[in-house]
Amino acid sequence: MDGTPSNNVRVPDSRKESSSKVTRKEVSCLLKITKIDVTPVRVPMRTFADAYASYSSGEFALVTIETDEGVTGYGECPSTVIVGFYGETLETVVGTVKSLAPVLIGEDPTNIGVLVSKMNVARGDSFIAKTGVNLALYDLVGKALRIPASTLLGGRRRDRIRAASEIGITSAEKMVTEARRLADLGFGVIKLKAGRDMMEEMKGLKGIRNALGTDVELRVDPNAGWSRRDSLDAAKVMTRCEVSYLEQPLPGWDLEGLSMIRKKTEIPIMVDESVWNPHDVVSVATAGAADLINIKITKTGGLTTALEVYNTARAFGIPCVIGTELESSVALGAKLQIGAALEDLPYACEYTELAFQRIVVKERIKLRHGYLEVPKGDGLGLTPRFDPVERR
Repeated sequence: MDGTPSNNVRVPDSRKESSSKVTRKEVSCLLKITKIDVTPVRVPMRTFADAYASYSSGEFALVTIETDEGVTGYGECPSTVIVGFYGETLETVVGTVKSLAPVLIGEDPTNIGVLVSKMNVARGDSFIAKTGVNLALYDLVGKALRIPASTLLGGRRRDRIRAASEIGITSAEKMVTEARRLADLGFGVIKLKAGRDMMEEMKGLKGIRNALGTDVELRVDPNAGWSRRDSLDAAKVMTRCEVSYLEQPLPGWDLEGLSMIRKKTEIPIMVDESVWNPHDVVSVATAGAADLINIKITKTGGLTTALEVYNTARAFGIPCVIGTELESSVALGAKLQIGAALEDLPYACEYTELAFQRIVVKERIKLRHGYLEVPKGDGLGLTPRFDPVERR
């Protein structure tokens, strides 16, 4: 392993954890957080571009939470897609997690909602850092109770989830090549990233549809990079290409524009940048701005608020998907766990990370017939692996 971590992260022996004598009844009165560590990590990655930036390496911060009973939880702060979208960097994420440690040490980790509130007061909009801590809490509590995190989120409703992947922004010709690669990997749902050159992007869309036929579901996501006019013009092409939905063509604040596009086109509209919390869902629904919502667990600061967003959307009759932030490690397990717990999940969820980088976990992750199996282990169900990665 290259480099030296900023903190010394001790990976507890799994035999120690599995031999813990803590019972379910005793957990709430016995567990106490004793230590929180964070390590920045970089992993190799195929180049990927969206309307914000281009990414050539995967980055994340691994959060480790230890307790006085030897039960340890792991969380991931996905930090590949950062500055343009979140205003955070890997370095600031590490610093924020360190600043949260004194707030949480000595607390009962089973009081996840209470600890989320404490983090919100302490660090406000530090979504990426709070995500890693939140996921580590769910992993820890699930292990302590010997249940998967999906049970903590309401119960496991499905054992597998249909998977989608994305194509980064590139030339129309290369889009077709990438689409073929994803189809060969087993993805039956492909989303084109857009938002820089609408005409070239629509040329690529037509090329992909001609190359792959109608067996593959297609989606388009300009990441708020188009104008209203471009969106209306592109919608005509997307209708002919049988695109399932158009995601966030306009800035997150332009609910009026999104509502107008939704009324004037036949393409369902999904929002991403417009929704960060349950209050945003109410605003979007009231404005009639969306048919679907993309929930990203990093954007919500973890699983707790993500579930609140889903339940609010469901109250308005708006279906959701679980989106991607190019997660690199145990956050993939978190996405699968919440996907397993949601009452309705009619659309494929996004696992682009599987097509662009190696997932740094001990367990084998395999796409089978377009679906991913939900991990059956306790907590998030995945264990971080350090061997093939570079600590920053």
